[in-house]
Amino acid sequence: MKKNEFKKILHTNKNRVFSYAFYLLRNREDAEDITQDVFIRLCKNWDSIDRKKVVGWMMRVTHNCCIDLMRQKKASANQLRSAGRVDSESALLKSDTNTDPELQYEFTETQRVLLSAMEALPERTKSMLLLHYFQGLKYEAIGEILNTKVSTVKVAVHRGKKVLRQVLAEQFPERVGKCPNECAMS
Repeated sequence: MKKNEFKKILHTNKNRVFSYAFYLLRNREDAEDITQDVFIRLCKNWDSIDRKKVVGWMMRVTHNCCIDLMRQKKASANQLRSAGRVDSESALLKSDTNTDPELQYEFTETQRVLLSAMEALPERTKSMLLLHYFQGLKYEAIGEILNTKVSTVKVAVHRGKKVLRQVLAEQFPERVGKCPNECAMS
């Protein structure tokens, strides 16, 4: 019984977990590793997880694993820099080479523009927007995943959309005024 239920959850949610990790990390191999890690943890914790909340649990674990990986990579880069082995420019170049080269071809132009504009956002706000607009999760689920109040999620999403509109307006001044306020993230 457990095996069939687990397989069903795996097949139903593997793309959701992978795509969220991929959007956050922008690296296929890292996203695949995170996805595998999430499902290993799901299997290990299977008996203690409420089946009604399994998607929220997986997304929270995915989010936390991505944040941990980003912190590890940042700490490694800082250690190398402080040891005098790498300057900031070469660290940036190195991080750029870690990005999946197929990434440019996989996203539509709109997605590329939005993801680029999202770099202006704090990580937490970016995560909330990704979970809401790219993963289709409701504010309540996002609050549960990120362990925050629903009202905080709503405010962050609203402010994030406002920042994105400003960034997009700067990048595409010819389109300003031709698109209603909500078109960027509707």
